[in-house]
Amino acid sequence: MEMLVTKFSKGKYRNEGELFSEPISAENVRLMGEMIALQALRTVKKYDFRIADKLYIGLIKDLHHMNEVGYIVSDGYDVAQTAICFLYQFVGRKVSEIYGKDRKGKEITIKLACYREVNRFIDLLRNRPDRRGTIVESIDFTDYKALPADPVDCFEHEQTDYSKYDELVEALQLSKLELAILDCYMNGMVQSEVCAELRIGRGTINFRKASIRKRYQSLYGAY
Repeated sequence: MEMLVTKFSKGKYRNEGELFSEPISAENVRLMGEMIALQALRTVKKYDFRIADKLYIGLIKDLHHMNEVGYIVSDGYDVAQTAICFLYQFVGRKVSEIYGKDRKGKEITIKLACYREVNRFIDLLRNRPDRRGTIVESIDFTDYKALPADPVDCFEHEQTDYSKYDELVEALQLSKLELAILDCYMNGMVQSEVCAELRIGRGTINFRKASIRKRYQSLYGAY
């Protein structure tokens, strides 16, 4: 199962923990900013799905197609650009280093400060004049508990063993499309994101999911 950071780094990083353990550099700052933008949008989606989901799907599409000639990036990539520009100030330092103190006098890391900067920008997009009907309360990124599980914490002490998963999937003998759909869901995507990622319709996804489920049940029984 390939993680997004592995795909977009062309295999250089197995997970985000490896990426964020490095000092910020001209070579990795773009990928760092993109991953932070994705995480921030995943969090905001819980509170403002309509706007944040559109930005998130746009960013996913941008990451896959922005190198294509004539491709026009979406508003979603503006979120990533905000993170990239913020991090670029700290080239040579690690995101885990202290950035400064917040209004309450609490020390915050460069990474957390970046999340807050990104969130302020997302708020501007959510509260644009043409979207005033969707204004919701601002989300306060006070600490990592409010964010998706921090990749450093997830992978620093142990690596997930996917060998059983790989054996199970191999036994199912899935088609390339079925395997791609399963990988998307294993990466935490929702159906709208899978549609955008694979450029297929919901009907196709539901049909393939039913096929995968039927094969699983025939081999292993009800789950």
